[in-house]
Amino acid sequence: MAVYTHDEQYKQQTYQPPQPLSPPRIKKGMDGPLLFMVLLLMATGLLALFTASYVYSYYNNENSMYYFTRQGIFALAGIFCMLIISRINYHIYGFFHRYFFIGVLVLMYLTPFIGKTVKGAKRWIGFGETFRFQPSELMKVAVIISFSYVASQMATEDLRTFRKGVMPFLEVLAVIAGAMVLQKHLSGTVIIFAIGLIVLFVAGIKIWYFVPVGVTGVFAAVAYILTNSYAQERVASWLDPFLDLRDTGWQAAMSHVAIGSGGIWGLGLGQGRQKQLYIPEPANDFVFSAWCEEMGLLGATLILVMFGYLIYRGFYIARSSRDKFGCLLATGISAKLAIQALMNLFVVTGIFPVTGAALPFFSYGGTALMIQLAEMGILLNISRFTVDTEQN
Repeated sequence: MAVYTHDEQYKQQTYQPPQPLSPPRIKKGMDGPLLFMVLLLMATGLLALFTASYVYSYYNNENSMYYFTRQGIFALAGIFCMLIISRINYHIYGFFHRYFFIGVLVLMYLTPFIGKTVKGAKRWIGFGETFRFQPSELMKVAVIISFSYVASQMATEDLRTFRKGVMPFLEVLAVIAGAMVLQKHLSGTVIIFAIGLIVLFVAGIKIWYFVPVGVTGVFAAVAYILTNSYAQERVASWLDPFLDLRDTGWQAAMSHVAIGSGGIWGLGLGQGRQKQLYIPEPANDFVFSAWCEEMGLLGATLILVMFGYLIYRGFYIARSSRDKFGCLLATGISAKLAIQALMNLFVVTGIFPVTGAALPFFSYGGTALMIQLAEMGILLNISRFTVDTEQN
């Protein structure tokens, strides 16, 4: 008969072998909060566009509902496309990313020759006033997809080296920058570079590699400004928009007046004064200024909270993605939304010089809106395959 000590008997009674961890449960439905916030921002954007463009639309088209009606049609079409795309497995984009990127790049370089001139810059391709788009908007999507797929397929050791992990991507960005310079599209260049670098950072590139890249970017931006009279005028009007109020400073100055006039509570929906042909482009770049005048600080804060939550959901989906490609793809889409929104808000508030950065879901532009909703569709599809961390 075996004789057990007290300690051995206690261990035998209480010890339980470790149980194997259950595999993470994969979600099957799309992210509900993300979908709700997209629809809420879309509805708020249409309301802001309607009240901001009412007078401007009648003055230019003799139809006060022109911009609102067209944007509403594109919004309905975009929502339909978003729901369709949300059912398409996002891994399929990796198979044709190279062809999509090359096709868009060719369009980018053709734009200065065959594009339409609008306000001194050739950035649009299209047919008449009915249909036109900026290839640079498609390039943002192409960079997100291509960079995400290529980085996800690279070995970690290669990705963390400068020669294999940084130089090829920088060369691609330089080629894109060449096309953007021909289009005089500095804001688009900044957005594309920022998106690409954020995707690479999340992919695992060493952070100190960004120091020489950042220094080079600053020198390139300064050189561009010093050699381009158009850019010099923008910077001068940014430093003091009231110095040349009737010409180069008009846009920024009227935007400041509109935002300041709103105060805390605003003048009331539809009661804004600066949209009466004072704010330039109230349906596009400066729609947020008109909104601030009518809805005040509280209304502006509401917009910021909605954008903030939408961006948070995007990064949450990226973090919960079950593979690296999905993580980087969701990161790129969320980063693009955050950068473009912040750039527009910085412009209208005077933090940045006036550039052509539209506010997502708010600024007029049917094709741009459909591209934004298509990106949200991709994000919703990624959310269908995220790991449900709350169940583990």
